Amino acid sequence: MRYIATVRERWWLVVLTTVVAVALALAYVVIAPKVYEGEADMLVTPVSSSDATTSGLGLIADSSDPTQDISTAARLVATTSVAKLVKDRLHLPGTPEEVLGDIVVEPIAQSNLVAVRASQGSGAQAARLANAFAQAAVDVRTTQLHQEIAAQLPQLTERLRTGQTALSPRVSALTSLSAGADPTIRVATSASPPSSPSAPKPKLALAAGLLGGLILGLGAAFASQALDPRLRREEQIRELFRLPLLARVPKLAVARAGQPVPPSMLSSAAVEAYRTLRATLTAAGDARSVLVTSSTAGEGKTTTAVNLAFVLAQAGHKVILVEGDMRRPSIVESLHVQPTTGIGAVLIGWARLEDALLTTEEYGENLSFLLAERAGGSLADRLSLPAARQLIADAEQLADYVIVDSPPLTEVVDALPLAQRVDTVVIVARAGVSRLNRLRDLGDMLAQGGITPAGVVLTGAEGIPDSPYYFDAEVPPTPVT
Repeated sequence: MRYIATVRERWWLVVLTTVVAVALALAYVVIAPKVYEGEADMLVTPVSSSDATTSGLGLIADSSDPTQDISTAARLVATTSVAKLVKDRLHLPGTPEEVLGDIVVEPIAQSNLVAVRASQGSGAQAARLANAFAQAAVDVRTTQLHQEIAAQLPQLTERLRTGQTALSPRVSALTSLSAGADPTIRVATSASPPSSPSAPKPKLALAAGLLGGLILGLGAAFASQALDPRLRREEQIRELFRLPLLARVPKLAVARAGQPVPPSMLSSAAVEAYRTLRATLTAAGDARSVLVTSSTAGEGKTTTAVNLAFVLAQAGHKVILVEGDMRRPSIVESLHVQPTTGIGAVLIGWARLEDALLTTEEYGENLSFLLAERAGGSLADRLSLPAARQLIADAEQLADYVIVDSPPLTEVVDALPLAQRVDTVVIVARAGVSRLNRLRDLGDMLAQGGITPAGVVLTGAEGIPDSPYYFDAEVPPTPVT
């Protein structure tokens, strides 16, 4: 499943790599020069190695291994002396070695044939070169044979005249061989101009491009996954924290830069996710104060804090939502209010907590807000005061639940004293946005502070369908008349 998930997440990379590979293969088929191959076959007929009349000559003799005889013949054909003769006869440019480079001579399996294959830019040229090379090989072998016979025959003839009659069969055999071609090798089949090129092969090239593209694409997908610093799968959360996944919040179509997404703008699936989070946290019964944090900005922690507080209040609980992110307060901006008395005044003792709380018509009387009067580092420093711990205790006296929207603890540690005071901590991570190293740092920081989070809320989750089931259930039934 993990491998399938990796491919599913990066399917576009696999498709892109495959398309590029097939396009390159197609370009190769179109651009690459056409190569035609002509083949002439030569028949090898070795003489008996026990024949005394042909001993000492350069003829191909049989052996106990027939395949070795054919291999020997192939090596005798593919020589520079043969290539030089072909070059001279056809008036070819280049050196004999270059001519030999266009020729492949190899035995044909399980036969006495040797194939001479020539590669050229046209079918006619390929057939012409293959035939010329095969014939030149016979001529070179014949010339060498005649030279050997010419070196031996006069002496043998003279000895025969002096009365050595036993040499008569050998003299007769050599005389007969001197009048013909090398009997051990001849052209069996001449090459004909091929009707189609041997390279490039369109079907093979495209198939290779498709297969190679898929392999490279899959390799790139897995390499990208290994090098990807961002959170992609739920399994990565469990590997990092060894904590339960409290809720999966689907990706929201609404974008509110720098501001939380209110309950009125959530999809039904998102609302159900926050109701699941509520049920999970309230099931334990001892988590009356909850701090919501993340590893970095933009992961949905404030949206989670606001909607968790709202669904708790919707269930009939008294809830206080504390804006603990005083460097970049966003709750106050989303409510479009500017409190004159807020968390800063409460922390330094200028105001009582109950006097600093605000309620709104949109969220109802059950949900109260303790907001930041202004943004700034000096105000955030007050969270380290002993009054910050007392703030949570006082809030618990006034409400059933206290939700604290904390800044990302790996970026600023302002709210760490609050995290140590609350009953539990909830980590928010966003799929495709959260960086694994930052999440790991957050886990280490909490562990060093002696804090064990309740679990993780995954935002931006894929594959969660929006369902109207819950909202349809809330529609009052039509009276029956």
